[in-house]
Amino acid sequence: MRRPVGSGSHPLVRRDAAAPPRLGPTGARAEWAEPGERRRILGWTLACACSIAVYLYVRHLSHPSMVDLVVYRAEGLAVREGLDLYGPLNTPHGLAATYPPFAALLFVPFTYLPLRVLLGVGVAVNLLLVAVVVRLSMRLVDPGGRLGPAVVPAATTFAIWFEPVFTTMRYGQVNLAVAAMVLWDFTRPRGAALRGVVLGIATGIKVTPAVFVVYLLLTGRRREAGTALATAAATVALSAMVLPAATRRFWTDLVFDPDRVGRLENAANQSIRGLLTRLAGTRDLDLGWTAGIVVPSLIGLCCTLIAYRRRGDAWGLPACAVTGLLASPISWTHHWVWCVPIALLLWTTLHGPHTRAHTALFAGLLVFPSFLVWSVPHLPGQEWHMTDLELLRSSCYVAYGLAFALVAARPSRVRPTRAPRPAAESTARIRQ
Repeated sequence: MRRPVGSGSHPLVRRDAAAPPRLGPTGARAEWAEPGERRRILGWTLACACSIAVYLYVRHLSHPSMVDLVVYRAEGLAVREGLDLYGPLNTPHGLAATYPPFAALLFVPFTYLPLRVLLGVGVAVNLLLVAVVVRLSMRLVDPGGRLGPAVVPAATTFAIWFEPVFTTMRYGQVNLAVAAMVLWDFTRPRGAALRGVVLGIATGIKVTPAVFVVYLLLTGRRREAGTALATAAATVALSAMVLPAATRRFWTDLVFDPDRVGRLENAANQSIRGLLTRLAGTRDLDLGWTAGIVVPSLIGLCCTLIAYRRRGDAWGLPACAVTGLLASPISWTHHWVWCVPIALLLWTTLHGPHTRAHTALFAGLLVFPSFLVWSVPHLPGQEWHMTDLELLRSSCYVAYGLAFALVAARPSRVRPTRAPRPAAESTARIRQ
């Protein structure tokens, strides 16, 4: 028989987990004042500090280039110096700008820092953002506060080593910042003033968060969706005033060109189109292969809406993120930082009634810290000649995303645990 959630059998579960959360500063002080809770917080904080120290040592040995952060700085310099934002930039490997012009405007402050200082700041900020994403994810999936405050340093300890998070920090990417913006907006109280503004800004920075605006519209939250759309439009208008030529070129041409972002067949492209491109052996997919992208994407969207109606944003929002990643032409492995809220969501289900599917999904999270996706060829031309086993390994995030979307849409009914009979009743039955 499964042990009750509040039995204290797990170090991250509060002993009073079944009790209502204590609100207000007095309740918060009482919770932190519990000796057991203080020990858990201290222990996991030390573990988190050790994890960060090991990460920094591994980072020192591997000498990561933080190439994307260097590209962001080059975009800011192009804006400052009046250069063609989408022309050749002084970047490693000749990488070009791929974000909207509004993002380049935000990157201008990067140019006032020496590159070495900027790279150090980027490491510190992304480490902080891991904890922020964990905290906001807990607000999303555990609003009642069943799990204690120790879960934040505990989850951060492990999240650093999830491949999407690790690679985001290795490249100096903005994925954690964008995820934090989306999570913050969705975890604000319903009806809060200007709810949707931060989502609109995130959309203006990287376009892909627009999938969450569609999610708001389809789930009946038209006011928030309208606010997000108006804010996104304002970012375009602002960039059009400052960078008219670049804004016109991006929104009329470059936004529709996935080849500019990278090779579709790259094994690091964990989208349905990336997988099918590797399977077909060509970037020019015919109608049949295209249907293989459209149909799963529509199924993912349906699963997202069903998950929202049955379980709310705790399941609906991650399902929406996964659907967007699957449907996008290119979803690099570091875009899958939404594995962090998914991991915390599944963690909460394991401390209550749950199905075998939940347990299987939680076990399947091993694909993220295993770095399995990097065990296949990643050089130009090699992806066309993968073995069947390599093709399977190159699709691990796609497979996990599809499985998560399907489980999210399943009914949340769980077989109840049979309560033990009283001893007197059992004895009476034996005597009969």
